[in-house]
Amino acid sequence: MAQVLRSKWFWAAAFSLLFVLSIDIWAWDWSWPTVFGLPYIVTYIAVLEAGLFALYFLFARYYWTDDGGGA
Repeated sequence: MAQVLRSKWFWAAAFSLLFVLSIDIWAWDWSWPTVFGLPYIVTYIAVLEAGLFALYFLFARYYWTDDGGGA
């Protein structure tokens, strides 16, 4: 697993997938309340931000090291 986390292609795919999920063209007109009375998009963005935090944390831990990551 650590070998996969040192691959630049894994990180390119992971951040690209998160970017594509953030476009949200499939629910533009969805605005009714869902969680705690907040609109759907607020909950969705909060989940995406949590995923982005996890990706940045893992990226800094496994790829962005002193040796510059794997080739």
